[in-house]
Amino acid sequence: MVCFLEKQGESYMKKGTVTKILLPLTALLLCGVVVMLERYGVTSKYIESNQGEAEELVFSAPVSEDAACLILTSEKDNVSAIYEEMITFVLEDMRVVYDVLEVQEDTDLSCLKDYDTLVLAFEDWSVLGDNLLAVCDWVKAGGAMMNMSTPVPNASFLAVSGKLGIESGGTEYVAITGFQVMNDCMMGGKEGEIFWYSDDGTEELETSLNVCLNSQCEVLFASEDGSVPLIWKCKYGDGSFVITNEVITDKYQRGFVSLAYSKLEDACIYPVINASAFYLDDFPSPVPEGNGEYIRRDYGVSIASFYSTIWWPQVLSWGEKYQIPYTGLIIEKYSDDVEVPFEKNEEVAQFTTFGNMLLNAGGELGFHGYNHMPLCIEGIDEGQQYGAYELWASAEDVKAAMRELNDFSSNLFPGIAFQVYVPPSNILSESGMTAMLEACPDVNIIASTYFNDSEGKAFEQEFEVDENGVIHTPRIVSALSLTNYQKVAALAELNYHYVQSHFMHPDDLLDEERGAEIGFPTLKEDFESYLEWIYTSAPGIRNVTGSEMGTAVLQYDKMTIDREWKNDNLMVRIGGFAGSAEFLLRVNEGTIAEIDGATYEQVANGLYAVHAETDELKIYFGE
Repeated sequence: MVCFLEKQGESYMKKGTVTKILLPLTALLLCGVVVMLERYGVTSKYIESNQGEAEELVFSAPVSEDAACLILTSEKDNVSAIYEEMITFVLEDMRVVYDVLEVQEDTDLSCLKDYDTLVLAFEDWSVLGDNLLAVCDWVKAGGAMMNMSTPVPNASFLAVSGKLGIESGGTEYVAITGFQVMNDCMMGGKEGEIFWYSDDGTEELETSLNVCLNSQCEVLFASEDGSVPLIWKCKYGDGSFVITNEVITDKYQRGFVSLAYSKLEDACIYPVINASAFYLDDFPSPVPEGNGEYIRRDYGVSIASFYSTIWWPQVLSWGEKYQIPYTGLIIEKYSDDVEVPFEKNEEVAQFTTFGNMLLNAGGELGFHGYNHMPLCIEGIDEGQQYGAYELWASAEDVKAAMRELNDFSSNLFPGIAFQVYVPPSNILSESGMTAMLEACPDVNIIASTYFNDSEGKAFEQEFEVDENGVIHTPRIVSALSLTNYQKVAALAELNYHYVQSHFMHPDDLLDEERGAEIGFPTLKEDFESYLEWIYTSAPGIRNVTGSEMGTAVLQYDKMTIDREWKNDNLMVRIGGFAGSAEFLLRVNEGTIAEIDGATYEQVANGLYAVHAETDELKIYFGE
């Protein structure tokens, strides 16, 4: 797979090289866009904003539960460590307590009686020896087992393949180029919709076995033409198998692992973030420069006119239709300056006009940088230097530049707390981050990228909170037209963390690598298709600003849960509770009759979004 975020999200060359010809908006253009935007009830004058200091949350004490899952690993399988890392990460996010056991042919597996679920974190099932039959007997008696990747088609696997629902095949690999989500089992996976593995839809992966299943199996994923099952569930006696017939090792596939695990038991509930955020990088900023050839081709106007009278009204229109509170990230200047003194930008009309419009439309403002130089320091961070960007002369220079940005922004938007920082080109060093946080005391949320770039230099994040209180809220997809890779990532994260996070730039239409030649009319249709997909697939997802995303991640990070079955009903105690909590609930047997302490809505076949209003839930099931 080719990583997408750098070249499609942020220009990989620095935005100011030696000189920068600023294109200030004229008074005529500003007046024109203000009049145009009155239709949206938005004014360029500052009215009022709710962007201030966040209310401090008070969390309840954590709760704990016994290990429910046993993970089997094998030192004889050279990829077992990779699968162990994947499944343990996913289970920790799902708050499933597990134990790990390295298995040999003579390992005593009588301990299986103490667990509800079992995961095989290796491909070669022959490492189990006779224990493979013991595992099958445990499943038949009521256990639930899943595997992490396509089994090696050897005698051990074939000996038990009938118990897994396989009627024929299983000896040869077959090439596939994409997949379908079956049985409406995931949000955003419409029956018949194909998700491709490569941008041109031609990359073939030969990692799946050509098998034919019996009619009792429930297929969750299948190849692009539906002929090869990739993930399926098969009941066996009183228990069940969930079989993965695909190599799953990459970060973007975590949502498929969580899907497989959530199908093991009668019901599975796990914490999620439940938030959708849209970021506008380099906004407000000096008017973008660049090649306006395609803007003039399609609209016959200048860059400045397009920026103010076409792009921005369209962005506001999307916000109005889908109730999106954008988070704008301020760039004060486009310059190469990386050491003091840092001159203040005196051309502020475009900042106040567009910044206040964004605030009055319900959005918020954060920081992108004094300029577009990533915060990497000379003598410390040479390994993170990217493209033609400059390294900062020292940590003190980073602090001085960020203090200038803070002063500049605070003067233009008094009373605003700037809590969110987005690193230019998603590049940020530890030393640069330390300096930035010291210079900008209100910043406590960093929104970089969920995936690394092709050179491994991006500041890659997880949805988590550092010990120093910094909240990480990575962005997942970018640009107006998503690649096939991004579409798969968006699908997976919608069902894994119940989260959507997107960013774009005003100058996307000035860079051919971000779609300039395609033209805004086509790119606009592509982005509208993405918005429609999100809000059709997850109509109840919460629209949030960058700081509200931080709050949602903080609540998610703090949460612990204890699950207990009583009289065929599921009791859930929530630790780290601060007034509310968000969950996804997969119901595999029966239906929900009632949930005490929460509201809920169905978001896919057997999948429910649950909003907890108390720290104890009682989930009652019916036939």
